[in-house]
Amino acid sequence: MSTAQILFEQYKVRPPRIRRELKTLIDQEAADEKVPLREQIRQGMREVRLVKEGKLKAQSLGEFLADLSKEIADEA
Repeated sequence: MSTAQILFEQYKVRPPRIRRELKTLIDQEAADEKVPLREQIRQGMREVRLVKEGKLKAQSLGEFLADLSKEIADEA
């Protein structure tokens, strides 16, 4: 299960008040980010849908961490 899937599953089980607070926090973060957090979440959800439809291969945790390490190294 990808990080986006885990976040979405946790979001779905939260009460409406908590969901609204989370959306507010995302909007606040989005103002300060190069790529808004909301857009990152949307992209993650698109990827989850593609994985569920079998149009995209899910990454293992090792692959995800390797990609993340590479991204961090490229930014430095």
